[in-house]
Amino acid sequence: MKKLFLFAALALVACNSNKDERFCECLSVGEELNVEASKYGAVALDEITDEDVVKLRSLTSQKDSICAPFEVLGGEELLKKKEACK
Repeated sequence: MKKLFLFAALALVACNSNKDERFCECLSVGEELNVEASKYGAVALDEITDEDVVKLRSLTSQKDSICAPFEVLGGEELLKKKEACK
């Protein structure tokens, strides 16, 4: 019984090691940018404040720098990484 528990624990640790924290951070920042940008979808450009623009540019810059290493990955690999972040 102890061996079975040890094996299960090791298998769980091995599965979690596939999680790429940097990629998960990329997903999180991308989602934050999407939520923020969606607030302005129907707003006239003259109603967007300088503060709004600064926030969107900052989030875009963060996303671009964090996600840059993943731009060359294929779709299947990206989906696997995304699944591991859940």
